[in-house]
Amino acid sequence: MKLRFFAFIIFLGASLQSYAQGFAMNKLPLDNWEMGNWKQVESVDNPFKKKRVINAGNKFLYADTPGKISSKLTTADAKIKFDFMLGTTSEAIYYIQGKYGVLLSNIRTSGSIITNDGSLKLPSQNAGRTAGLWQTLEITFSSASYGNALIIEKVSLNDVVIHQGYVINTDGKNEGPISFENKVGSVAIKDLEYLKYGNEKPLKLSNLTYELYETYDWDKQFAKKNEKPNDSGKANELTKDYGVGFNRFLLVFQGNLEVEKDGNYSLIADCAGKESVTVDGKEIIPMADESYRKQRIAYLTLSKGTHKIEIKYIKVWWKAELGLFAAGPEIRPYALHAETSLPTPQAIGEIDVNPKNDVEIIRSFVMFNGKKRIHAISIGTPQGMHYSYDLDQAAILYAWKGEFADVTEMFYERGEPQLLEAKGVRTKFSGKPSVFVLSDANSTSPDSLDAYKELIYKGYSIDEGGLPTYKYQYAGGNFTQKISTNNEGISISINATGAQNLYYKLGEGKSISQIEKGRYLVDNQYVLIDSKSKPIIRNSKVGQELIIPLNGSLTYSVSW
Repeated sequence: MKLRFFAFIIFLGASLQSYAQGFAMNKLPLDNWEMGNWKQVESVDNPFKKKRVINAGNKFLYADTPGKISSKLTTADAKIKFDFMLGTTSEAIYYIQGKYGVLLSNIRTSGSIITNDGSLKLPSQNAGRTAGLWQTLEITFSSASYGNALIIEKVSLNDVVIHQGYVINTDGKNEGPISFENKVGSVAIKDLEYLKYGNEKPLKLSNLTYELYETYDWDKQFAKKNEKPNDSGKANELTKDYGVGFNRFLLVFQGNLEVEKDGNYSLIADCAGKESVTVDGKEIIPMADESYRKQRIAYLTLSKGTHKIEIKYIKVWWKAELGLFAAGPEIRPYALHAETSLPTPQAIGEIDVNPKNDVEIIRSFVMFNGKKRIHAISIGTPQGMHYSYDLDQAAILYAWKGEFADVTEMFYERGEPQLLEAKGVRTKFSGKPSVFVLSDANSTSPDSLDAYKELIYKGYSIDEGGLPTYKYQYAGGNFTQKISTNNEGISISINATGAQNLYYKLGEGKSISQIEKGRYLVDNQYVLIDSKSKPIIRNSKVGQELIIPLNGSLTYSVSW
C-alpha cells in the first residue's frame, strides 16, 4: 500500500476543466478533411477475421497504407476527443496542431508523446486496448501565457488519465490542423469532436452587497445567533474575508450577474464548508452538507443582460475558503471570486495498492451499475491484470490491466464509503450469476440468485501463486471457479459436479458476434474459447448473451 499526494495546482485545474464535459462538443464532419490516401468508409471488419471486408460510406475514416490526413479546421487552445481502432501490429500518430505527435499503437506504448528530439514521453501507465477494439483518446491543450510553449494539460486514454501538465517548446505559432498519420498496419477514426477555447469572460458580478451573521456551534449547528446581521454593506468582490474574526459565520451576498451575450453557461461552487447559489430567484446549487472542496456545478441558459444572484456561504470547522467559477462550452472555467478567497486546497493523500511480487486480495465494496456490491473481492497481480468479483453471485464485475487499485475511500477520514476503485483500463461484465440452471436452452437466465437459499458461497482456497479458487454449493451439486491472468487478460476455469441442466454465462452485452472459431466479440471485449466448443448466442434483457452448457469442466479467457 502506498500513500501519494497530488500536485494540487494541476489537479485543481484539471478538475475544473472536467466540468466542460457537461457541454456538447462540436462534431467535425467528414467533408472537413484533406483526405490524402485515407478513405471514408461505412464499416470495416474486425482485423481477426480471415477475410476482411471494407464497405464504402461516410461513417468514419480509414487507412491501411502509410499516409497522412489533416482537417481544414485549425485549433490553438482546444479539447479534442475521438475514437480509434487499430488492426493487428498497427501504429498511427495523432498530431496536436498538426505538429506534436501522440502515439496510437499496439507496437509501442499507446498514448506516448513524441518529444521534440524524437524520443517518447511515456504515459503514466499503458492504457491501450487490444487490436480490433474501439478506444477513446481525449486531450486538452493550450498555449502558455509566457514564452514559446504548448501545454498539454490533460490526456485520457480509455478513461484513464495518462498525462497532465506536460510542456513542449514551440516556435511560437501554436495553431494548426487536426492530423493523423498511419505508419504501419491499419487504423480507423470515428466520432471526432472538438471545443476551441477563447479568452473571453462573458459573466461577471456587480453591485454586490453582503450580510454577515455569526452562527452557533454544535448545539444549533449553522443557525444564526441573531436575525440582525453583525455586519453589512457594499462588497467590492466575492470573498470570505468579510468573516475575519469569527470562528463560525454565514455570509450572504446579493447583487447582479452581468451576461454579455445569450448562451449556455455553468457556475461551479467550490468551498470549505457549505455554499448555495441562486439566480433569478431559483436555487441552482442548493446548500448541501458541509464538505471540503467538493466542487458542485449547475448548467443554465442565460440571456444577455442583468440577472439577480445570491451566494450564501457558511464557514464550519475548516479555514474559510469560498469560490465561484463560471464556464461555457468554449470558455475555460474562470474565477468570479477574489484571488485570496480560495487558496490552493490542502493535500489529500491518495492511498493506492500496486502488487510488486505477490498477489493482493482486498475485501471492499465495489460500485457496479450505480449500486454497491457489498460482498466483493478484488484481486491484484504483479503481472498487471486484475479483477473484482461478487462472492454472492459468483460473478465477475470488472477486469482491468495496468495499475491496481485506489483505496482512498476505504481509509481516508472514516473510510465510510469502503469503495475500491480500479486504476487501469477496465472492461465490464454483466455482474449476473455465471452459473445457473435452465430447463432448456431457451429459458431465461436469472439476474440474481438468493445467496442464502440457492447459491451458497463456501469460501475459497489459495494456490501456490496466491490466486483464490472460489467454492459454491448450488442446485444439489458443487462447483468451483478460478480466475487467473495471461498476457492478454484473464482466464477462467470452472469445474461442476452433481447438478443437472447447468449453463454458464460467457458474456452479455448489447451485441455479440463470432469473429472466428473460438473468438467472440462481446461489445468491446473478446471471449476466447476452444474452437471445438459450441456456445449459444441468444437474446437477453439487455441485448444478447453468450451461454454454454456446463458439463464438468470449462476453461475460457477474456481480453480487452
